[in-house]
Amino acid sequence: MPMDDDPYVSNHELRVFVGTWNVAGRSPVGSLAVDVDEWLNLKDAADIYVLGFQEIVPLIAKNVIGAEDPTEATNWNLLIGKTLEDKYGCPWLTPLLNPITSDDHQYPAVSDTERRLSVSSQATTPIRSQPRFLQSRYKLMASKKMVGVFVTVWMKRELLTRYCVSSVKVCSVACGIMGYLGNKGSVTVSMSIEGTSFCFVAAHLASGEKKGDEGRRNYQVSEIFRRTSFPRLPQDGNNFHPLTILGHE
Repeated sequence: MPMDDDPYVSNHELRVFVGTWNVAGRSPVGSLAVDVDEWLNLKDAADIYVLGFQEIVPLIAKNVIGAEDPTEATNWNLLIGKTLEDKYGCPWLTPLLNPITSDDHQYPAVSDTERRLSVSSQATTPIRSQPRFLQSRYKLMASKKMVGVFVTVWMKRELLTRYCVSSVKVCSVACGIMGYLGNKGSVTVSMSIEGTSFCFVAAHLASGEKKGDEGRRNYQVSEIFRRTSFPRLPQDGNNFHPLTILGHE
């Protein structure tokens, strides 16, 4: 039976904005706010924003070899969250309360009970008696940084009460210098929405047009596919979730 005719399959439409940007080591503090505003300037707000970045820090030895510094990832998440609220929220009514800004963040799933209570509350509580605008319109679902490669995923908060979003996981693969340093490689987000699995990969590959450069890029892509993995977690329960990039729907 065609899937469209299957009574057990429901169809949902989500608008997803996917973008990638090599910022060449520039900090988002001050200098790039206008550029981010123009980049996300859609006629209509998307349901999900998936943003991949390369070189959010300069690729110098201290950053490549040293410990991860979350500062720039935090700055990017703060700027993106503020931009989305200014453009599509109610900024004069929506202060960002305790924004999640970690560079290695995974959204904790909302239980079915919490979703039902939230939907019930929205359906029965008068707006004037409930401060519904005290939360931001978009929720940070996941973000992951590896040296200068960074991915961040945002979703309309209202969708979290309408759909089951689960198994949000992140993974990084370093395949730069010596094949294992993070100046090149990928950061990946895996998530399930209403039982359909999604995978978003932000990558930074070997540059150049010399002989052998294309081969290096192809090798790095093969390593990203081979080494990206999403292990099962206790909270996954009996729900299926893919362990590899190509296992996603």
